Amino acid sequence: MDSLILKKVYIFSGLDEEELERLQKICRVKTFNKGDIIFFDTEPYLGFYITVTGLVKIYKISKDGREHILHLINPTNTFAEVPLFENFGEIHEDSFRYPANAMALEDETRVVLIPARQFTELLENDSKICIKMLSGFAKRLRHLNHHIEELTLKDVTKRVSGFILTEYNNKRKSKTEAEPHIKLLISKADLAAYLGTIIETLSRTFKKLQDENIIDVDGKKIIIKDIVKLKETAA
Repeated sequence: MDSLILKKVYIFSGLDEEELERLQKICRVKTFNKGDIIFFDTEPYLGFYITVTGLVKIYKISKDGREHILHLINPTNTFAEVPLFENFGEIHEDSFRYPANAMALEDETRVVLIPARQFTELLENDSKICIKMLSGFAKRLRHLNHHIEELTLKDVTKRVSGFILTEYNNKRKSKTEAEPHIKLLISKADLAAYLGTIIETLSRTFKKLQDENIIDVDGKKIIIKDIVKLKETAA
């Protein structure tokens, strides 16, 4: 695996080449297809992961059987890293489990496993790596706080508009492309869960935005017809 991939990961962005090479030596690459489970919340904790290609969802199942998506993990982002640091002294115990489930949402989803035992040994032997990683965690925390604010302070229309706008800004190749659009990489049911709503409400919101001539929905393709109004609606 190329160490440049690790450099793009937020918690490792401050590491130098020598530190990245040391980290690279303990990494294990795994490939999953759509629908494959990466881990269940009943499994012993082995370490945390980085999404290299594809898409991963982190989710929990409530007592009534309803799925709640906690995160959607795009390439160069990590998942299951918080338990390692939150429970640093317990990771070698067989009773320590993953706190949620992880599933691949695309074929050829490639992830990197960073084994907990070897990683903690690396940190214990080099405190400078720990300090450099704190900056990366701060960036990630800011992102998660923003997502929580979106769910708690904004109505569904603003959440959906904001999601479309963010995806477009993240993936567009130029500001002058003829047809601004995004393609949903997850099902509408998964998107509804991620935005903290239900699929019926999501469908009504899409229709509302279409009726207002802001977007046009064609299957998983969402065409942005009026980006100015979309920004206003998302604000």
